[in-house]
Amino acid sequence: MRLLHTADWHLGRLMRGKSRGEEFEAVLGEIVEIAEAERVDALIVAGDIFDSASPPPEAERLLFETLRELIGRRVQVVLLAGNHDNPRRLAAIGRIADLLGVQIADRVRRRDEGGVLTIEANGETARVAAIPWVPDGRVLNAAEVLGLEHENRQTYHDRVADIYRHMCEGMDASTINIVAGHLFVDGALLAAVDGSERRLHIEQAYGVSATSLPSHPQYLALGHIHQPQVLTDAPNGAAAYAGSILQLDFGERGQQKSVRIVEVSPGRPAEHRDVPLTRGRQLVELRGTLDEVVALGHEAGDAHIRAVLEVDRPEPGLAQRVRDALPNTVDVRLDYDRSAEDAPAPDLERLSSEELFVRSFNAQHGAAPTPELLGLFSELMESEQMEEAEAPA
Repeated sequence: MRLLHTADWHLGRLMRGKSRGEEFEAVLGEIVEIAEAERVDALIVAGDIFDSASPPPEAERLLFETLRELIGRRVQVVLLAGNHDNPRRLAAIGRIADLLGVQIADRVRRRDEGGVLTIEANGETARVAAIPWVPDGRVLNAAEVLGLEHENRQTYHDRVADIYRHMCEGMDASTINIVAGHLFVDGALLAAVDGSERRLHIEQAYGVSATSLPSHPQYLALGHIHQPQVLTDAPNGAAAYAGSILQLDFGERGQQKSVRIVEVSPGRPAEHRDVPLTRGRQLVELRGTLDEVVALGHEAGDAHIRAVLEVDRPEPGLAQRVRDALPNTVDVRLDYDRSAEDAPAPDLERLSSEELFVRSFNAQHGAAPTPELLGLFSELMESEQMEEAEAPA
């Protein structure tokens, strides 16, 4: 059986308030094309299908259109709820989706009550232990649902590791055995930023160690960490994060996004490899003087740009000058000596409304308000004061 493992679509995600709908549509189309070219039997999305619990209609349209394209190509689909998803929303979709070959795991269930899904293709059967995100505050409830006995002193790590092992009980060599989960694995590799790779080490209350993952399944299809990677410390050596399908923020700049193709037969180790995604726009950070950044920006193609300007002090309108020269700029930051700003703050009660406004604006935008904006603020304050004076006692 051949599977396509992907995760962390985050449909509906904005880039500094701007829609990325066209990018999502292009990359999802690419995933459908990969599924067809690779002749996959099923596709697994390991959580965070949407970016929020209340996604915009455009995000839902993209999901439904992608499912339609996959179903039309006879690709079965498994969707897991991640920490960004609304389980009730996914459950509602699942009421009709399962009639079309789409299975949805919206919450943790017992093995014999929908927790283990079945995929059949090419005369083989795959059992998929589908384990959505387990919130810290609900891990005890999940353990009780599975009939596990725990002492109160057990941590999130212990409980979630037990849930994963419990869901894999009964797996044997007669079928293909897969785990699909959305979770933190301690030590997972994060973004390579500024030439340095670093690993995520989180408090025990929120992470699961790679060595505690079950060894029974032939492949663990994971979601939650956005950098694609294979977890070499996992017991069976076949656990991987598919990663997000777009560079979602500047912490992910430089990452090569991908999906994973998994080939697996009963009783044999899985073979898996990554397939690069190419249709998402890159995120780049450009640093230097205004002229240097503009020159670099003209060579950045259609990439989303974060401009870091090296200046002596904030200047009004500087951010707008960058955006006028480089329309793809989504973030402008100023790099200057802030030692003067580290001085003790004055007594705010002694500052005028205008002085408070200037300080607030400068803190948020790295520059003073324009004279026109300051004049408008003064007019609004005067109007408010007049209304208060005319109000009846």
